[in-house]
Amino acid sequence: MKQLVRRTIEQYDMIPPGARVLCGLSGGADSVSLLLCLRELGYDVCACHLNHGLRGAQADADEAFCRALCARLGVPLRAARCDAQAEAARSRQSLETAARRLRYDFFDRCARACGAQRIATAHTADDNLETMLFHLIRGTGAAGLAGIPPVRGAVIRPLLAVERRQVEDYLTARGQDWRTDATNLDDGCTRNRLRHHVIPALRAIEPGAARHAARAAALLRRDNACLDALARVEGTSVAAERLRGMPEALATRAVRALLEQAGTPMGEIGQRHIDAVLALAHRPSGSVSLPGRRRALRRGDAVCIERTPPPAEAVALEPERPARFGAYLVLVTRKIHDIHSSFTFYPIAYDTINTVCLHVRRWRPDDRMTLPGARGARSLKRLYAERGIAPERRDGLPVLCCGADIVAATGIGVAAGYCGTTAAFAVRLCAGDREERGAQT
Repeated sequence: MKQLVRRTIEQYDMIPPGARVLCGLSGGADSVSLLLCLRELGYDVCACHLNHGLRGAQADADEAFCRALCARLGVPLRAARCDAQAEAARSRQSLETAARRLRYDFFDRCARACGAQRIATAHTADDNLETMLFHLIRGTGAAGLAGIPPVRGAVIRPLLAVERRQVEDYLTARGQDWRTDATNLDDGCTRNRLRHHVIPALRAIEPGAARHAARAAALLRRDNACLDALARVEGTSVAAERLRGMPEALATRAVRALLEQAGTPMGEIGQRHIDAVLALAHRPSGSVSLPGRRRALRRGDAVCIERTPPPAEAVALEPERPARFGAYLVLVTRKIHDIHSSFTFYPIAYDTINTVCLHVRRWRPDDRMTLPGARGARSLKRLYAERGIAPERRDGLPVLCCGADIVAATGIGVAAGYCGTTAAFAVRLCAGDREERGAQT
Protein backbone atom coordinates (compact mmCIF):
# COMPACT_ATOMS: atom_id res chain seq x y z
CA MET A 1 0.00 0.00 0.00
CA LYS A 2 2.82 2.41 0.85
CA GLN A 3 4.26 1.99 -2.64
CA LEU A 4 0.88 2.76 -4.23
CA VAL A 5 0.54 5.88 -2.11
CA ARG A 6 4.08 7.01 -2.91
CA ARG A 7 3.49 6.54 -6.66
CA THR A 8 0.18 8.41 -6.53
CA ILE A 9 1.77 11.36 -4.71
CA GLU A 10 4.59 11.49 -7.27
CA GLN A 11 2.32 10.99 -10.31
CA TYR A 12 0.10 13.96 -9.44
CA ASP A 13 2.80 16.07 -7.75
CA MET A 14 0.59 16.22 -4.67
CA ILE A 15 2.99 17.38 -1.96
CA PRO A 16 5.75 19.97 -2.54
CA PRO A 17 9.06 19.35 -0.75
CA GLY A 18 8.90 20.42 2.89
CA ALA A 19 5.13 21.02 2.82
CA ARG A 20 3.00 20.24 5.84
CA VAL A 21 -0.05 18.02 5.25
CA LEU A 22 -3.31 18.20 7.19
CA CYS A 23 -5.12 14.83 7.35
CA GLY A 24 -8.87 14.72 7.74
CA LEU A 25 -9.25 12.07 10.47
CA SER A 26 -12.65 10.48 11.12
CA GLY A 27 -11.35 7.44 13.01
CA GLY A 28 -12.39 5.05 10.22
CA ALA A 29 -9.97 2.61 8.60
CA ASP A 30 -9.31 4.78 5.54
CA SER A 31 -8.40 7.97 7.40
CA VAL A 32 -6.35 6.14 10.05
CA SER A 33 -4.30 4.38 7.35
CA LEU A 34 -3.82 7.69 5.53
CA LEU A 35 -2.38 9.32 8.64
CA LEU A 36 -0.07 6.38 9.42
CA CYS A 37 1.09 5.97 5.83
CA LEU A 38 1.97 9.63 5.27
CA ARG A 39 3.79 9.62 8.58
CA GLU A 40 5.75 6.49 7.63
CA LEU A 41 6.64 8.06 4.27
CA GLY A 42 8.28 10.91 6.17
CA TYR A 43 5.79 13.72 5.61
CA ASP A 44 5.16 16.44 8.19
CA VAL A 45 1.56 15.71 9.18
CA CYS A 46 -1.09 17.15 11.45
CA ALA A 47 -4.72 16.09 11.75
CA CYS A 48 -8.23 17.44 12.27
CA HIS A 49 -11.50 15.83 13.34
CA LEU A 50 -15.02 17.28 13.02
CA ASN A 51 -17.89 15.88 15.08
CA HIS A 52 -21.03 16.61 13.01
CA GLY A 53 -23.36 16.16 15.99
CA LEU A 54 -25.32 13.39 14.24
CA ARG A 55 -24.56 10.11 16.06
CA GLY A 56 -24.56 11.00 19.73
CA ALA A 57 -22.35 8.84 21.95
CA GLN A 58 -20.87 6.98 18.98
CA ALA A 59 -19.59 10.25 17.51
CA ASP A 60 -18.16 11.22 20.89
CA ALA A 61 -16.33 7.89 21.01
CA ASP A 62 -14.92 8.52 17.51
CA GLU A 63 -13.56 11.86 18.68
CA ALA A 64 -12.01 10.28 21.77
CA PHE A 65 -10.38 7.60 19.58
CA CYS A 66 -8.85 10.26 17.30
CA ARG A 67 -7.53 12.23 20.26
CA ALA A 68 -5.93 9.13 21.78
CA LEU A 69 -4.41 8.03 18.46
CA CYS A 70 -2.85 11.42 17.73
CA ALA A 71 -1.57 11.73 21.30
CA ARG A 72 0.14 8.33 20.99
CA LEU A 73 1.69 9.22 17.62
CA GLY A 74 2.66 12.74 18.66
CA VAL A 75 0.59 14.22 15.82
CA PRO A 76 -1.01 17.67 16.43
CA LEU A 77 -4.81 17.39 16.30
CA ARG A 78 -7.52 20.02 16.01
CA ALA A 79 -11.04 18.85 16.87
CA ALA A 80 -14.36 20.67 16.82
CA ARG A 81 -18.10 20.06 16.84
CA CYS A 82 -20.91 21.41 14.67
CA ASP A 83 -24.64 20.91 14.13
CA ALA A 84 -24.96 19.59 10.58
CA GLN A 85 -28.71 18.99 10.94
CA ALA A 86 -29.36 22.62 11.89
CA GLU A 87 -27.13 23.87 9.06
CA ALA A 88 -29.00 21.71 6.53
CA ALA A 89 -32.30 23.22 7.70
CA ARG A 90 -30.90 26.76 7.68
CA SER A 91 -29.33 26.51 4.22
CA ARG A 92 -32.13 24.36 2.73
CA GLN A 93 -29.59 21.79 1.58
CA SER A 94 -29.52 18.03 1.96
CA LEU A 95 -27.87 16.79 5.15
CA GLU A 96 -25.04 15.25 3.12
CA THR A 97 -24.37 18.51 1.24
CA ALA A 98 -24.48 20.64 4.37
CA ALA A 99 -22.21 18.27 6.30
CA ARG A 100 -19.72 18.16 3.45
CA ARG A 101 -19.58 21.96 3.24
CA LEU A 102 -19.11 22.28 7.00
CA ARG A 103 -16.36 19.66 6.87
CA TYR A 104 -14.37 21.31 4.09
CA ASP A 105 -14.77 24.76 5.65
CA PHE A 106 -13.37 23.26 8.85
CA PHE A 107 -10.47 21.70 6.92
CA ASP A 108 -9.62 25.09 5.41
CA ARG A 109 -9.62 26.80 8.82
CA CYS A 110 -7.47 24.10 10.36
CA ALA A 111 -4.99 24.18 7.48
CA ARG A 112 -4.49 27.92 7.93
CA ALA A 113 -4.19 27.58 11.70
CA CYS A 114 -1.53 24.87 11.59
CA GLY A 115 0.34 26.14 8.52
CA ALA A 116 -0.50 23.17 6.27
CA GLN A 117 -0.09 23.66 2.52
CA ARG A 118 -2.09 20.54 1.59
CA ILE A 119 -5.25 18.89 2.91
CA ALA A 120 -5.34 15.09 2.51
CA THR A 121 -8.62 13.19 2.49
CA ALA A 122 -8.87 9.40 2.63
CA HIS A 123 -10.83 8.61 -0.53
CA THR A 124 -9.89 5.18 -1.90
CA ALA A 125 -10.31 3.35 -5.22
CA ASP A 126 -13.50 1.82 -3.79
CA ASP A 127 -14.87 5.29 -3.00
CA ASN A 128 -14.05 6.32 -6.55
CA LEU A 129 -15.91 3.33 -8.00
CA GLU A 130 -18.91 4.05 -5.75
CA THR A 131 -18.93 7.66 -6.92
CA MET A 132 -18.76 6.68 -10.60
CA LEU A 133 -21.63 4.20 -10.18
CA PHE A 134 -23.66 6.66 -8.12
CA HIS A 135 -23.35 9.29 -10.87
CA LEU A 136 -23.97 6.74 -13.61
CA ILE A 137 -27.33 5.59 -12.25
CA ARG A 138 -28.39 9.23 -11.89
CA GLY A 139 -27.65 10.02 -15.53
CA THR A 140 -24.36 11.87 -15.30
CA GLY A 141 -22.14 13.29 -18.01
CA ALA A 142 -18.44 12.70 -18.53
CA ALA A 143 -17.50 14.88 -15.55
CA GLY A 144 -19.46 12.64 -13.18
CA LEU A 145 -18.00 9.47 -14.70
CA ALA A 146 -14.52 10.90 -14.16
CA GLY A 147 -14.96 10.10 -10.49
CA ILE A 148 -13.04 11.72 -7.65
CA PRO A 149 -10.18 13.99 -8.78
CA PRO A 150 -6.77 13.17 -7.22
CA VAL A 151 -6.08 16.88 -6.71
CA ARG A 152 -8.51 19.78 -6.36
CA GLY A 153 -6.82 22.98 -5.28
CA ALA A 154 -5.07 22.27 -1.97
CA VAL A 155 -7.05 19.04 -1.41
CA ILE A 156 -5.23 15.80 -2.28
CA ARG A 157 -6.32 12.13 -2.27
CA PRO A 158 -3.19 9.98 -1.80
CA LEU A 159 -5.19 6.73 -1.31
CA LEU A 160 -7.05 6.97 -4.61
CA ALA A 161 -5.20 3.96 -6.11
CA VAL A 162 -5.62 1.87 -2.95
CA GLU A 163 -8.50 -0.59 -2.48
CA ARG A 164 -10.30 -0.90 0.84
CA ARG A 165 -9.09 -4.46 1.45
CA GLN A 166 -5.51 -3.18 1.14
CA VAL A 167 -6.25 -0.49 3.73
CA GLU A 168 -7.51 -3.07 6.22
CA ASP A 169 -4.57 -5.40 5.53
CA TYR A 170 -2.17 -2.49 6.12
CA LEU A 171 -3.72 -1.66 9.50
CA THR A 172 -4.01 -5.31 10.60
CA ALA A 173 -0.32 -5.86 9.86
CA ARG A 174 0.49 -2.99 12.26
CA GLY A 175 -1.94 -4.05 14.96
CA GLN A 176 -3.82 -0.77 14.55
CA ASP A 177 -7.56 -0.76 15.22
CA TRP A 178 -10.10 1.69 13.84
CA ARG A 179 -13.65 2.88 14.35
CA THR A 180 -16.64 1.71 12.29
CA ASP A 181 -19.45 4.18 11.56
CA ALA A 182 -22.70 2.27 12.11
CA THR A 183 -24.47 4.41 9.51
CA ASN A 184 -22.20 2.85 6.86
CA LEU A 185 -23.97 -0.48 7.51
CA ASP A 186 -27.45 0.91 6.77
CA ASP A 187 -28.76 -0.11 3.34
CA GLY A 188 -31.22 2.77 3.40
CA CYS A 189 -28.48 4.88 1.80
CA THR A 190 -27.85 4.51 -1.95
CA ARG A 191 -24.07 4.56 -1.57
CA ASN A 192 -24.23 1.83 1.06
CA ARG A 193 -26.33 -0.40 -1.21
CA LEU A 194 -23.76 0.11 -3.96
CA ARG A 195 -20.96 -0.71 -1.49
CA HIS A 196 -22.61 -3.80 0.00
CA HIS A 197 -24.28 -5.34 -3.03
CA VAL A 198 -23.27 -3.89 -6.41
CA ILE A 199 -19.50 -3.63 -5.98
CA PRO A 200 -19.12 -7.18 -4.58
CA ALA A 201 -21.10 -8.43 -7.62
CA LEU A 202 -18.76 -6.51 -9.93
CA ARG A 203 -15.72 -7.94 -8.15
CA ALA A 204 -17.13 -11.44 -8.59
CA ILE A 205 -17.10 -10.78 -12.34
CA GLU A 206 -13.82 -8.83 -12.41
CA PRO A 207 -11.65 -8.75 -9.25
CA GLY A 208 -9.84 -5.66 -10.50
CA ALA A 209 -13.05 -3.63 -10.99
CA ALA A 210 -12.02 -0.75 -8.71
CA ARG A 211 -8.55 -0.55 -10.23
CA HIS A 212 -9.91 -0.61 -13.80
CA ALA A 213 -12.51 2.03 -12.93
CA ALA A 214 -9.72 4.26 -11.63
CA ARG A 215 -7.93 3.90 -14.97
CA ALA A 216 -11.13 4.75 -16.90
CA ALA A 217 -11.69 7.78 -14.67
CA ALA A 218 -8.15 9.01 -15.34
CA LEU A 219 -8.71 8.75 -19.11
CA LEU A 220 -11.99 10.64 -18.81
CA ARG A 221 -10.36 13.40 -16.74
CA ARG A 222 -7.73 13.81 -19.46
CA ASP A 223 -10.38 14.11 -22.17
CA ASN A 224 -12.45 16.45 -20.00
CA ALA A 225 -9.49 18.76 -19.49
CA CYS A 226 -9.07 19.09 -23.26
CA LEU A 227 -12.78 19.77 -23.89
CA ASP A 228 -12.98 22.21 -20.97
CA ALA A 229 -10.11 24.21 -22.47
CA LEU A 230 -11.94 24.42 -25.81
CA ALA A 231 -15.15 25.55 -24.08
CA ARG A 232 -13.47 28.07 -21.80
CA VAL A 233 -15.45 31.20 -20.93
CA GLU A 234 -14.51 34.18 -18.80
CA GLY A 235 -16.77 35.71 -16.19
CA THR A 236 -20.45 34.98 -15.67
CA SER A 237 -21.89 35.80 -19.11
CA VAL A 238 -21.37 34.49 -22.61
CA ALA A 239 -22.65 35.55 -26.02
CA ALA A 240 -25.75 33.58 -26.96
CA GLU A 241 -24.43 33.36 -30.52
CA ARG A 242 -21.29 31.62 -29.27
CA LEU A 243 -23.31 29.03 -27.35
CA ARG A 244 -25.50 28.40 -30.40
CA GLY A 245 -22.42 27.91 -32.57
CA MET A 246 -20.71 25.41 -30.26
CA PRO A 247 -21.06 21.63 -30.56
CA GLU A 248 -23.39 20.48 -27.82
CA ALA A 249 -20.56 18.88 -25.81
CA LEU A 250 -18.69 22.19 -25.66
CA ALA A 251 -21.78 24.31 -25.05
CA THR A 252 -22.67 22.18 -22.03
CA ARG A 253 -19.18 22.67 -20.62
CA ALA A 254 -19.33 26.41 -21.25
CA VAL A 255 -22.54 26.59 -19.21
CA ARG A 256 -20.98 24.59 -16.37
CA ALA A 257 -18.03 27.01 -16.37
CA LEU A 258 -20.45 29.96 -16.16
CA LEU A 259 -22.24 28.38 -13.23
CA GLU A 260 -19.02 27.60 -11.37
CA GLN A 261 -17.66 31.12 -11.85
CA ALA A 262 -20.94 32.55 -10.56
CA GLY A 263 -20.60 30.56 -7.33
CA THR A 264 -23.45 28.15 -8.02
CA PRO A 265 -23.31 25.00 -5.81
CA MET A 266 -22.35 22.52 -8.50
CA GLY A 267 -23.27 19.51 -6.39
CA GLU A 268 -26.91 20.56 -6.78
CA ILE A 269 -26.74 21.15 -10.53
CA GLY A 270 -28.24 18.48 -12.78
CA GLN A 271 -28.48 18.07 -16.52
CA ARG A 272 -31.97 19.62 -16.49
CA HIS A 273 -30.44 22.87 -15.20
CA ILE A 274 -27.74 22.79 -17.90
CA ASP A 275 -30.33 22.16 -20.63
CA ALA A 276 -32.57 24.97 -19.35
CA VAL A 277 -29.70 27.47 -19.40
CA LEU A 278 -28.66 26.37 -22.89
CA ALA A 279 -32.23 26.89 -24.11
CA LEU A 280 -31.91 30.60 -23.24
CA ALA A 281 -29.37 30.96 -26.07
CA HIS A 282 -32.18 30.12 -28.52
CA ARG A 283 -34.82 32.44 -27.01
CA PRO A 284 -35.10 36.24 -27.12
CA SER A 285 -35.77 36.46 -23.36
CA GLY A 286 -36.43 34.42 -20.27
CA SER A 287 -34.87 33.24 -17.03
CA VAL A 288 -34.12 30.01 -15.20
CA SER A 289 -34.07 29.58 -11.42
CA LEU A 290 -30.97 27.76 -10.16
CA PRO A 291 -29.80 26.32 -6.83
CA GLY A 292 -27.92 28.56 -4.43
CA ARG A 293 -30.15 31.62 -5.04
CA ARG A 294 -28.80 32.01 -8.56
CA ARG A 295 -30.61 32.53 -11.84
CA ALA A 296 -29.74 32.45 -15.51
CA LEU A 297 -31.29 35.03 -17.81
CA ARG A 298 -31.13 36.25 -21.36
CA ARG A 299 -29.93 39.84 -21.31
CA GLY A 300 -29.65 41.35 -24.76
CA ASP A 301 -27.32 39.14 -26.81
CA ALA A 302 -25.86 37.33 -23.79
CA VAL A 303 -26.75 34.54 -21.38
CA CYS A 304 -25.87 35.64 -17.83
CA ILE A 305 -25.71 34.00 -14.42
CA GLU A 306 -26.41 36.22 -11.41
CA ARG A 307 -27.60 36.13 -7.84
CA THR A 308 -31.36 36.12 -7.37
CA PRO A 309 -32.25 39.41 -5.68
CA PRO A 310 -34.15 39.00 -2.41
CA PRO A 311 -37.83 39.80 -2.87
CA ALA A 312 -38.95 43.20 -1.60
CA GLU A 313 -41.09 43.07 1.52
CA ALA A 314 -44.63 44.45 1.46
CA VAL A 315 -44.73 48.21 2.14
CA ALA A 316 -47.69 50.06 3.67
CA LEU A 317 -48.83 53.15 1.73
CA GLU A 318 -50.37 56.42 2.85
CA PRO A 319 -51.97 58.72 0.25
CA GLU A 320 -49.72 61.58 -0.90
CA ARG A 321 -46.68 60.03 0.77
CA PRO A 322 -44.11 58.40 -1.61
CA ALA A 323 -42.61 55.08 -0.50
CA ARG A 324 -39.70 52.98 -1.71
CA PHE A 325 -40.44 49.43 -2.87
CA GLY A 326 -37.31 47.64 -4.07
CA ALA A 327 -36.02 49.56 -7.09
CA TYR A 328 -39.20 51.64 -7.38
CA LEU A 329 -40.74 54.77 -5.91
CA VAL A 330 -44.50 54.37 -5.53
CA LEU A 331 -47.25 56.84 -4.65
CA VAL A 332 -51.04 56.99 -4.35
CA THR A 333 -52.17 60.55 -5.00
CA ARG A 334 -55.26 62.59 -5.79
CA LYS A 335 -53.10 65.31 -7.36
CA ILE A 336 -53.09 63.67 -10.76
CA HIS A 337 -52.10 66.79 -12.68
CA ASP A 338 -48.99 67.22 -10.50
CA ILE A 339 -47.51 63.78 -11.26
CA HIS A 340 -44.03 64.19 -12.73
CA SER A 341 -43.52 62.85 -16.24
CA SER A 342 -40.92 60.36 -14.96
CA PHE A 343 -43.76 58.38 -13.31
CA THR A 344 -46.01 55.86 -15.00
CA PHE A 345 -49.46 56.21 -13.46
CA TYR A 346 -52.62 54.14 -13.29
CA PRO A 347 -55.92 56.10 -12.74
CA ILE A 348 -58.07 54.76 -9.89
CA ALA A 349 -61.27 55.76 -8.07
CA TYR A 350 -60.22 57.15 -4.71
CA ASP A 351 -63.50 56.32 -2.97
CA THR A 352 -63.08 52.59 -3.74
CA ILE A 353 -59.91 52.14 -1.65
CA ASN A 354 -59.55 51.75 2.08
CA THR A 355 -56.44 53.76 2.87
CA VAL A 356 -55.97 51.95 6.20
CA CYS A 357 -55.04 48.66 4.51
CA LEU A 358 -53.34 50.03 1.38
CA HIS A 359 -49.95 48.46 0.54
CA VAL A 360 -47.68 47.34 -2.29
CA ARG A 361 -46.12 43.89 -2.60
CA ARG A 362 -44.61 41.55 -5.19
CA TRP A 363 -46.84 39.29 -7.26
CA ARG A 364 -47.70 35.75 -6.16
CA PRO A 365 -48.28 32.69 -8.36
CA ASP A 366 -51.93 32.48 -7.24
CA ASP A 367 -52.70 36.17 -7.93
CA ARG A 368 -55.64 36.87 -10.25
CA MET A 369 -57.32 40.08 -11.33
CA THR A 370 -60.19 41.11 -13.57
CA LEU A 371 -59.39 43.86 -16.07
CA PRO A 372 -62.04 46.31 -17.33
CA GLY A 373 -64.18 44.69 -20.03
CA ALA A 374 -62.88 41.19 -19.29
CA ARG A 375 -65.30 38.32 -18.69
CA GLY A 376 -63.52 37.07 -15.62
CA ALA A 377 -60.35 37.02 -13.56
CA ARG A 378 -57.07 35.96 -15.10
CA SER A 379 -53.75 35.09 -13.52
CA LEU A 380 -51.11 37.80 -13.25
CA LYS A 381 -48.63 35.31 -14.70
CA ARG A 382 -50.61 35.12 -17.95
CA LEU A 383 -51.20 38.86 -18.05
CA TYR A 384 -47.47 39.55 -17.60
CA ALA A 385 -46.69 37.10 -20.40
CA GLU A 386 -49.22 38.68 -22.76
CA ARG A 387 -47.57 42.07 -22.22
CA GLY A 388 -44.09 40.70 -22.92
CA ILE A 389 -42.81 41.23 -19.37
CA ALA A 390 -40.00 38.69 -18.96
CA PRO A 391 -40.14 36.37 -15.92
CA GLU A 392 -36.96 37.77 -14.41
CA ARG A 393 -38.52 41.28 -14.27
CA ARG A 394 -41.84 40.34 -12.70
CA ASP A 395 -40.70 39.69 -9.14
CA GLY A 396 -39.70 43.30 -8.56
CA LEU A 397 -42.83 44.96 -9.99
CA PRO A 398 -45.07 46.67 -7.40
CA VAL A 399 -48.60 45.33 -7.04
CA LEU A 400 -50.97 47.75 -5.29
CA CYS A 401 -53.39 46.03 -2.89
CA CYS A 402 -56.26 47.07 -0.67
CA GLY A 403 -56.33 44.36 1.95
CA ALA A 404 -56.46 41.06 0.04
CA ASP A 405 -57.69 42.68 -3.21
CA ILE A 406 -55.42 43.71 -6.07
CA VAL A 407 -56.11 47.31 -7.06
CA ALA A 408 -53.49 47.70 -9.79
CA ALA A 409 -50.50 45.76 -11.10
CA THR A 410 -47.54 47.63 -12.55
CA GLY A 411 -47.14 46.85 -16.23
CA ILE A 412 -50.71 45.48 -16.49
CA GLY A 413 -53.28 48.04 -15.32
CA VAL A 414 -56.10 48.66 -12.83
CA ALA A 415 -58.59 46.02 -11.66
CA ALA A 416 -62.17 46.49 -12.89
CA GLY A 417 -63.63 47.35 -9.50
CA TYR A 418 -61.15 50.16 -8.86
CA CYS A 419 -61.16 52.12 -12.13
CA GLY A 420 -61.72 55.87 -11.97
CA THR A 421 -60.14 59.27 -12.44
CA THR A 422 -60.10 60.75 -8.94
CA ALA A 423 -56.67 59.41 -7.95
CA ALA A 424 -53.70 57.58 -9.39
CA PHE A 425 -51.19 54.88 -8.52
CA ALA A 426 -47.85 56.30 -9.69
CA VAL A 427 -44.66 54.24 -10.18
CA ARG A 428 -41.13 55.33 -11.02
CA LEU A 429 -38.08 53.12 -11.54
CA CYS A 430 -35.27 54.46 -9.36
CA ALA A 431 -32.52 52.11 -10.51
CA GLY A 432 -31.94 49.79 -13.44
CA ASP A 433 -31.28 49.85 -17.14
CA ARG A 434 -33.43 51.00 -20.04
CA GLU A 435 -34.59 47.47 -20.68
CA GLU A 436 -36.10 47.25 -17.21
CA ARG A 437 -37.67 50.71 -17.59
CA GLY A 438 -39.38 49.62 -20.79
CA ALA A 439 -40.99 46.69 -18.97
CA GLN A 440 -42.87 49.05 -16.68
CA THR A 441 -44.60 51.23 -19.29
